[in-house]
Amino acid sequence: MTPQQPDLPLGKAAFDHRPTALGHQHLVIKRWCWLTLALGLAVASLYLIASQPLSEAIGFILICLLFHPVMMCATFLALRRTSRVAAILKTYAWRAFPCEYPRRTGESPKVILINFADGHMPVFRFTPFSVSLAQKRNPQPDMIWFAGDPRYGGVVSPVGGHFPVRVVPESMGDAVPEGTPEDNTLAERAELIKGCKVHTT
Repeated sequence: MTPQQPDLPLGKAAFDHRPTALGHQHLVIKRWCWLTLALGLAVASLYLIASQPLSEAIGFILICLLFHPVMMCATFLALRRTSRVAAILKTYAWRAFPCEYPRRTGESPKVILINFADGHMPVFRFTPFSVSLAQKRNPQPDMIWFAGDPRYGGVVSPVGGHFPVRVVPESMGDAVPEGTPEDNTLAERAELIKGCKVHTT
């Protein structure tokens, strides 16, 4: 099946498309809010610990030592990775392809299958968080906009480019098609690969 291209933006890079740039800005703001909330919870926990006798707060201290570092690390890394999303969107243009969302028992949609024009149909995993793109103001749930390299992943969005999400190959396997030197140069510029290593975050 050949890819349909419903009103794709004409810019050379996806980031030149205003709804995409705004969508990325909203992503950055949302992740800053999560980091601020995580910091606020950590400060509030420290205040509660300081206001309690040590013998009564020991259980709460243990919970905080387990919970807060993990939450802070996850939110900080998610915020840092928005720069990789921006690098991809500034390197590649949007293209439209048919897609499917394979369901897995008891799980929210964590992967998307994209049917590229050459018959290559890789399964990509949303990262760092799962998301249901079919419900994000998506006028064509069976289509996806993709900016990136089909071998190494990239960024996807519902038709319109307004909700960019990072995707990585669920499994590289042995069936990765070879690309041209130009393809590899673009992939390195977009931080999809570094040397021979594929970035899966």
